[in-house]
Amino acid sequence: MTGAPAAPATGRQQYTRWADVDAAAIRHNVGVIREVVGESVAVMAMVKADGYGHGDTLAAAAALEGGASWLGSSSAEEALHLRAEGFTCPLLIVGAANPAHLAALVAAGVDLTVWDQDQVAAAAAAGAGTPVRLHLKLDSGMGRLGALRAQLPELMAAVERAGTTVEPVAAFTHFADAEDDPEFTLAQDQMFLEAAATLRRRWPGLLLHAANSAAALGLPATRHDLVRCGLAIYGYAPAGAEGAARLRPAMSLHARVTQVKTVRSGQSVGYGRTWVAERDTRVAAIAAGYADGVQRAQSNRGSVLVGGHRCPIIGRVSMDQLTADVSLVEGVRAGDEAVIFGRQGGGWLGADDVASAAGTISYEVLCAVSARVPRLRVDAGEGQLGP
Repeated sequence: MTGAPAAPATGRQQYTRWADVDAAAIRHNVGVIREVVGESVAVMAMVKADGYGHGDTLAAAAALEGGASWLGSSSAEEALHLRAEGFTCPLLIVGAANPAHLAALVAAGVDLTVWDQDQVAAAAAAGAGTPVRLHLKLDSGMGRLGALRAQLPELMAAVERAGTTVEPVAAFTHFADAEDDPEFTLAQDQMFLEAAATLRRRWPGLLLHAANSAAALGLPATRHDLVRCGLAIYGYAPAGAEGAARLRPAMSLHARVTQVKTVRSGQSVGYGRTWVAERDTRVAAIAAGYADGVQRAQSNRGSVLVGGHRCPIIGRVSMDQLTADVSLVEGVRAGDEAVIFGRQGGGWLGADDVASAAGTISYEVLCAVSARVPRLRVDAGEGQLGP
């Protein structure tokens, strides 16, 4: 379910591939968010998908140390793992909870998301005398999970029928395009607030939350009582958003060079012979592939850092290896370190740069780092990972 456990930041020579995760950067980023949104707004650190690939327990601990007061997950398995690891703070599953896990979730004090009467009834039945904490999700324009405005009376009636077996604690929504379409986002937020006003007339103490990282940093009107931040906590956010320039990327992905050879003009490299040398080329084989999180789409498009220089990926990325042209880097040899994304000396290759080359987004690049890659916890004192 979760990625490789965090390992101590020692003995890197024993690894052929690893990820450094800077806990100090996560703490710093949460501090930036808290400064931007203000003291009256709480921060929920989204640690779903194994903490966006950083390791859920490592990310959760660092985020809470940095000032987050809530954690967010997307599944029962993720939430129960966090509770088993000793995290006692408020914890919300933002998606659907498997009914088979409801009793365990309630016993563990995990908040549940509901948007229809069947979910409310199932949650109430699982309570066994303990009021189940509910967050009522409204669909304001995302078109995925949530009750539509016309379904709000039905949802409220279901909560009323459940009586004291449930405790409505919040209402929330999710934005479809806070990064690029502020007009639509603010319209979504207005629709949410109108629906939430109806809910608050019945349950005055409901917390309201809507803003993701982009909205929390860039659209102050959407912050409400609580913001749910994911990507910004890990050091990436839309350009121009308030505070974004001060965020520090928290993870870098590394692998060893396993062989260096000269490929002669006319010879090919990799499966399918998609790259053919136009000149004699020094080629490094690097021990990271799509099983580790290097997108196959980077074949003949992306780059890696070797000796602090960007070196083009040549040929197809395979399951366990990739190949790069290191002709312009002196003295590369087996055992040297390559950086798939992150910092190396004076060179920087961000997850967003990698995403651009692969035609995807930085979220996918970070989340793709697989469970077989050890996460090594570091701190800023050991060298800042970000640009």
